[in-house]
Parts: sequence; structure tokens; C-alpha cells
Amino acid sequence: MELTLAPAESLVMQCLWESGADLTVYEITERLHEVYGKDYANNAVATFMTVLMKKGFVSRYKKHHSHQYHPEVTLDEFRNAQVNKMKNQWYHGSASGVLAALVETDDISPEDLQRMKELLDGYNS
Repeated sequence: MELTLAPAESLVMQCLWESGADLTVYEITERLHEVYGKDYANNAVATFMTVLMKKGFVSRYKKHHSHQYHPEVTLDEFRNAQVNKMKNQWYHGSASGVLAALVETDDISPEDLQRMKELLDGYNS
């Protein structure tokens, strides 16, 4: 399964991942407004959920009188898939190419550089 999301789908998934709980369409709509300032109608969010179910990102079950949506893909799984996709598409599978691109950006902080060094040193042990 290819783990790709449209921008709005990504926000919906972030709502689920960050909540740590299964949510209804109404709860997702509320979180989208409160956390991300997005004013989607409940029907639009319901459509996103249908698409996300077809893609295998979420499952749905009935609880009381509403449907609850549960993430089937973890945030770590999604992030790893995105990093691997970028590594393969833009850096010919080279992890060092990705790292070089990160290090060479203008906006990388000294703290981030130090953390990268620590991570790399830890893998050499």
C-alpha cells in the first residue's frame, strides 16, 4: 500500500494521531477548526473519511449512534514512508544525500546539527 495523503487528508489524519483516541466526523471537524483554523463542513470531513478508509488509513465502527474512526496507519509508519519516498525519488536511495540536504539548508539550527551528530555517533557505537 502506498502511503500518500492529500493536504486535507493529512490534516484529518493529524487530528486522529494527535488525539490518541478514535473520533467521530463531528469531533474531527471541531478539531480541524480549533487546532488548524480550517472550517470544513461535516459532509466534507465525511468524504475525507471515506477516501481514507479506501486508502487503508482508517477503519470505522459504530458506537452508540455515530461512527468512530480509528487510524490503521501510525504516524511513525506514515513519516517513515514519506522519508523513504523522498530518499528514493530525489536522492537515488541515498540516506547520506538526504542528510546532506538537511545539513545544507539555511535554516537548520545549531541544536539540530548537534542532535544529528549525536544520532550518527550513536549508530557508530
